[in-house]
Amino acid sequence: MKNFILIFALAFIYNSSFSQDINTITKRDTSKPFTIGGYGEPFVGITQLNNDWGITAGIKGGMVFNRSFGFGPVAKINVGLWEFQGNNLNFNDSANLELYMASAGIFIEYIFKMENKIHFSIPVNIMVGGVSIQEDVGFQDPTFYDDKIEKNDVESGGVFIVEPELNVDFNIAKFFIPSLKIGYRAVFGSQLVNVTNQNLSGAYLAAGLRFGKF
Repeated sequence: MKNFILIFALAFIYNSSFSQDINTITKRDTSKPFTIGGYGEPFVGITQLNNDWGITAGIKGGMVFNRSFGFGPVAKINVGLWEFQGNNLNFNDSANLELYMASAGIFIEYIFKMENKIHFSIPVNIMVGGVSIQEDVGFQDPTFYDDKIEKNDVESGGVFIVEPELNVDFNIAKFFIPSLKIGYRAVFGSQLVNVTNQNLSGAYLAAGLRFGKF
């Protein structure tokens, strides 16, 4: 028994002397230093919204690791450009309605070769939001006789939003990277009378201005 234990110990020591690092699916390039950066980015653009066009605008900011991976908070607002005819839930199926949608959440992104003057990044926004439908009610100012617009809330509700996106980024300066964005807003969970998930979903185009340390 003692001889067996001795042989096993010697074999273990011999194999350990020739051991190598374990191979893994993902590896970090140890020849490059680990870097952390961060940025803030306002953006604005146009979007498909309720079978028409609307404005999209927002702000995002986060941290960037090794100029490849980023994450952080994001907030957006989408506003329909035009009125649409709908149900005001008060016995009028042809009311003049307006659509507003705001959302907030987080984004994660992968950045391809940030060191290049022009490069690409792929973020995904994961957000929760609120949708508001309002009715325009015109009335006459009794003092100045000017046309005024008053808005009445018709309905509102919450939604869940996922937005995959493709960015083209331009390294103008070390602290300033503008970008062009194209993405798609997928909306889930709408239970409103006047709009559906499909009405609230749609493609968008936007331009952003990133300021930070990269």
